[in-house]
Amino acid sequence: MKKKLLVLCALALSVSSIVACTKQDAGFSAPKKSDDKAAATGEISEKLTITWMARSFQGGGWPEDHPMIQELNKKFNVDLKLQWIPAANYKEKLNVLAASNDFPDVFFVLHPEFNKWKKQGIFLDAQPLLGQYPNLAKIPQEALNSLNPKGKTLGIPYYITEARDSLSIREDWLKKLNLSSPKTLDEFYEVAKAFATKDPDGNGVQDTTGFSFYIDSTTNSLRDIEFIMAGFGLWNQWKDVNGKLTPYQIQVEEWKNFLTFMNKAYNEGVLDKDFGVNKIRSTVEKFESSKVGFAYLNPNDYNTTIKNVTKLAPNAVPVPLEPPKGPTGLTGTNNIDMLDKNVINAKIDPKKQRRILMMLDYFLSPEGSDFIKHGIEGVHYKKVSNDKYEKLEAADKDRQNLINNWVFRPFDPSIQMYKWDEPSQNKKIGDMFIENKKYKYANQAAGLESETMIRSGANLNAKFMESVTKIIMGRDPINAIEKASESWLQGGGNKIIEEINKSYKE
Repeated sequence: MKKKLLVLCALALSVSSIVACTKQDAGFSAPKKSDDKAAATGEISEKLTITWMARSFQGGGWPEDHPMIQELNKKFNVDLKLQWIPAANYKEKLNVLAASNDFPDVFFVLHPEFNKWKKQGIFLDAQPLLGQYPNLAKIPQEALNSLNPKGKTLGIPYYITEARDSLSIREDWLKKLNLSSPKTLDEFYEVAKAFATKDPDGNGVQDTTGFSFYIDSTTNSLRDIEFIMAGFGLWNQWKDVNGKLTPYQIQVEEWKNFLTFMNKAYNEGVLDKDFGVNKIRSTVEKFESSKVGFAYLNPNDYNTTIKNVTKLAPNAVPVPLEPPKGPTGLTGTNNIDMLDKNVINAKIDPKKQRRILMMLDYFLSPEGSDFIKHGIEGVHYKKVSNDKYEKLEAADKDRQNLINNWVFRPFDPSIQMYKWDEPSQNKKIGDMFIENKKYKYANQAAGLESETMIRSGANLNAKFMESVTKIIMGRDPINAIEKASESWLQGGGNKIIEEINKSYKE
């Protein structure tokens, strides 16, 4: 009888311990230390099938027998099923999966869908586990916290270089016209005017202009003139003012100063008069075809831009330029929001969840980040000497860098600098990123949503931007921005402010 009681007590204690552990860490055991080979082997001793959905762009993704997938399968004892969905169809695919409640084990999720589903128990909360994965734990807190509920990590951010693009100028045009690089917006205006009126390309035809921009149709915001907006004190859509997020639609005086500048540029031919029909990359294309003298350029693509512009103008010399200071010394630059996430399915086997976290952690490690960028030594590159590498033909055929480019990669602006590239070229690109970061111009409400914004924000912002456009083109007076601001607030903006701030605090 005593033996039976002892067995029952031991069993009860065992069960209660399991329950306690489950409550503490949601059923996950810590991954084994990488230097403990026996333990590490035990952690991945069972072969698992991992389904992973990612975006693809031009050229599509890898086939199932790709050497990079084979290497990952071997390293992590998995059968990795990568499903590549074209970027144009990705949002639609996410919503089809949501309707059938049939998500893959791990997948990329666009930030609107992340916001929509983050309270529905779809995504694993990795926060209790991050300390066990040293490379994931090093992700910058600002990026990790963005859009995640306080105290939780439901999504791991997909890194982008936020202050990526460099404001650039045609240095050869400056020299031809005997001008210096502009340091202020007033100097910028005079240089841009000279580019528009003094035949900087020397073809005897007035077919150039100073600068251009475009209106982003998805956000109804001005793009590629952020340096002018920042110089006049306009925020990048939203700013934290004394703990409250405030929209730039209420900045009437700053808008007046900015619009006065832009209207003058339009009237004097300094601003590209076709800005209203521009699309994304239009300013780059006009820069490359020697139609404008200023543009934002991606440092990673700088060589491509130089190659394109020198096809038509062999002596062209694009160089990066610090964003000019406004009347009160303010300045800022183009910014891209880091909002989209990689998420792990909360409903799959904890063993799979741990294996996925191991893989993600590996991708951020020195060894893993080298692998997803450069591929397999002897297949995609070879080592020539201690500090010199050669890219092999298979790299172009296999496109070994697709995980790094499209799926998940280190939080480092050097993600597209390769060890077989010329070191001086990589340094030049790196220096541009360092310089751009000084002028980061963030939208502090990026990714936050409100019901009113979802329902009527696009229409409200479109009407506001229509007024901005009319004022720039001289169809409405400068003070028309006062009415546009009031209409935005009364049409739903006040409610949006309230709801955005509620979301901000959460």
